Amino acid sequence: MRKSHMRARSRFSERRKGVATVSTVLTLTSLVDLFTNLVLFLLYNFSGEASAIPAAERMKLPESLAQLTPQTTLTVMITRSDILLDGMKVAEIGQVLKENDLLIPALKKEMDYAAERGKYFANISAGKPFEGRVTILGDKNIPFRLLEKVMYTCSQAEFGQIDLAVIQKESTG
Repeated sequence: MRKSHMRARSRFSERRKGVATVSTVLTLTSLVDLFTNLVLFLLYNFSGEASAIPAAERMKLPESLAQLTPQTTLTVMITRSDILLDGMKVAEIGQVLKENDLLIPALKKEMDYAAERGKYFANISAGKPFEGRVTILGDKNIPFRLLEKVMYTCSQAEFGQIDLAVIQKESTG
C-alpha cells in the first residue's frame, strides 16, 4: 500500500512540475522615469524666472540700458539659419529673405494657432484678457529686413505687443 501511495504522490509532483508558477514582481523603473520627467517638465515650465529667455549658444544679443525684466511670453528666435517659435522650427532664413512679401506664412500660421490657444485660456481664466505679447530674440547682426518681416508677421497674427530681447548693459553714470 505504501508503494501505491508513493507512486500517486510522485505522479502528483510530476504534474505539478509542469505547471508554471506565477510570481508578481513590481518594477518601479518606468514609474520613477515618469515622475522624473514630470518633475523636470514642471521645473522647466513653472520656475517663475521671467528673465530665463532661451538663447542660442552662438547668438549675441544687442545691449540695452533698460531696467525692466522681460515677462514670460511666446518666443520667436531668429538663428543664423532658421526662425523658431518656442523652440520649434517654422521657417528657413534663406527662403524668408528670398520672398518679397513682408508676411512669413509659416510663422503666421503657427502664431495664429498660439493666439487661438491664448484666447481660449484667457476665457477660462476670467479677468485676464489675451495680451498678444511676443518676445523676439535675434543676433545683433541679423538683417533689418528679416527683423521687419518677423515683426510684421507677429503683428498680423494678433501679437501686437512685441518685446525685443537684449542684454542689459551696465549704466555708466
